[in-house]
Amino acid sequence: MAEKTPSQDKVFALLSALAVAAEPLTARTLAERTGQPLSSTYRYLAVLTRWSLVQERHSGHYAPGPMAVQLAAGFEQHNSVLTWARPLLSELAVRTGESAALMMLSGRRALCVEMIDSSQALRCCYQKGHSQPLLRGASAKALLAFAEPSLREAVLAGLRPAEQAALETELAAVREQGYAVSEGEIDPNIWGVSVPVLSSREHLLGGISLMAPAERVGPAAGQWIRWTCDAAQRLGAMSY
Repeated sequence: MAEKTPSQDKVFALLSALAVAAEPLTARTLAERTGQPLSSTYRYLAVLTRWSLVQERHSGHYAPGPMAVQLAAGFEQHNSVLTWARPLLSELAVRTGESAALMMLSGRRALCVEMIDSSQALRCCYQKGHSQPLLRGASAKALLAFAEPSLREAVLAGLRPAEQAALETELAAVREQGYAVSEGEIDPNIWGVSVPVLSSREHLLGGISLMAPAERVGPAAGQWIRWTCDAAQRLGAMSY
């Protein structure tokens, strides 16, 4: 017999679906994406709307509501890792001339919680608030490699056996060398390196990523990787 999903999980599944959507969604689309009955979806949306976490826009489409702004402000104000990371990201961006980001786990996705953009006109289009599945790209693989085993197992369970084996091999290599590198896995011609930020107790706090057009990397790759590793290690040393 399948385990019943608690109602609160279903509510937050709707919020999560809206958070990662590129545009407002109808109740029917939300029901399909979360695997919930349409009647339950409307009922949960009504609750979220009352609390201003969701807002009905035009023609029955739903999007995150104004309370989401307050939640984001609270996160930025009270998250010490984010506060400590900002000067390190700025330093990394200045040293390399490229974009530096702080990534964190958000469910089964890698979420950009801070981004210092490159000063150059041609740069990657990644933005603060953007998230991606934990399958492709240096940022996702660095987080997944050092995440709790239960999360890795859940992510890998959705892949075919050959894909599982390939990703497990990649993640083992990431754990061995301490960072992940990718090129063109998310956006064409974008190179990236990501280093996990680990506390003194080896708890995963997030990851520091550096992103640049591949044409600008070349011989600088080794030095950029070392600088990114240094930033991540310094950030981890600030926590306990």
